[in-house]
Amino acid sequence: MSELLDNAINSIQLGIEDYQSNDDRRPISALRNFYAGVLLLGKECLLQAAPDADPMEVLASKYTPRLDEDGKLVISPKGQTTIDLQELRDRFGGFGLKWPEGNIKDLQRLRNDFEHYHSKAPKETIRETIAACFPLVEGFFSILELSPSASLGGTWDIMLAERAFFKKQKAACDATLEKLPWWDNVWDSSHFQCSACNSSLIYQEDAGNTDPAMVRGHCKACGEEYTAEQTTEMIVQSLYGADDYIAAKDGGEQVIHNCPECSVEAYVESADFIGCFFCEYSIDDTCARCNTGLTVATQSVNNPSLCDYCDHVSSRAD
Repeated sequence: MSELLDNAINSIQLGIEDYQSNDDRRPISALRNFYAGVLLLGKECLLQAAPDADPMEVLASKYTPRLDEDGKLVISPKGQTTIDLQELRDRFGGFGLKWPEGNIKDLQRLRNDFEHYHSKAPKETIRETIAACFPLVEGFFSILELSPSASLGGTWDIMLAERAFFKKQKAACDATLEKLPWWDNVWDSSHFQCSACNSSLIYQEDAGNTDPAMVRGHCKACGEEYTAEQTTEMIVQSLYGADDYIAAKDGGEQVIHNCPECSVEAYVESADFIGCFFCEYSIDDTCARCNTGLTVATQSVNNPSLCDYCDHVSSRAD
């Protein structure tokens, strides 16, 4: 076993050991050790993909070009800093390795929050965040052609139990939301997270409710409660927030709007859905004057049957 792989396994084991402790001072240690172990495991995948190369030539974050005695260009590692998470993921592509499934970005964010901003995330959120990374660990071991059970021993059994526990909790939360009208059509609940602690363990207090205007969200991790408007806005952000960001970045049309009918920021105009998630209002009409399709951006506030331009022209004519 290589020294890097040995360090990776030890760090993961220490992280899970810290995580299991009831000592309130050890969550940051759990996050730091587990995160470091996962990154080391990924780096070992790169090293084994290029077994004859110098490790720093594979893992260095910075390189310096120079000419050797024969005038040939040589690229040499600069310093001892190795690649971070994003560089590791990018380098996987360059080495022809498929990046495994699993969410490590939330783990990275939470670790940074604890170290730099003294995060108050509850233990349940830490538990969920670490568990979401287990498929990535399993994927790295698969690339290395190693058994995670044999490599991690009892730690792997604990990880499997934690993963099963989270899945059960998540399924129970999702079950309370299944009767809402958009569930079967468009909703992937994996990105629906509490805005206070980022846990995805959000449930509806009244599991029998089918009316978006009556939904009350509750976070199982931190206990935060949300009004119907807040819950619906979080759902819309989980679904279309990324599309909205990309559209704004690329100069495209906004996806999420304040609803003209109820004013909740839950009106969506996308390729797969048009309408308000909260009050179900939908603009499905054309301008009465020019026959152009109306949208939230073009519909006149003063005269909903006209577009802004035609309303302006009509006002001037009057």
